[in-house]
Amino acid sequence: MFVGGIGKLAGTPTVEPTAVNGSPALLVRLDGEIDGVMVIRVEDARITGLHYVRDPEKLSRVASTTPLTLR
Repeated sequence: MFVGGIGKLAGTPTVEPTAVNGSPALLVRLDGEIDGVMVIRVEDARITGLHYVRDPEKLSRVASTTPLTLR
């Protein structure tokens, strides 16, 4: 669903792996501007939730990204 939806966007989307509040996430940019953040909730090595945020007020707090690294 997510990948299919990105294909319908007007512009050039890019996705960067990052971390948000200690959880793995994907930072989605559209033509270089932040469009949204998908946070992936992981419990016991399983994905238990996906949360996508597009609210411009909440995204204004995304000032910098932290690269996702292997533990």
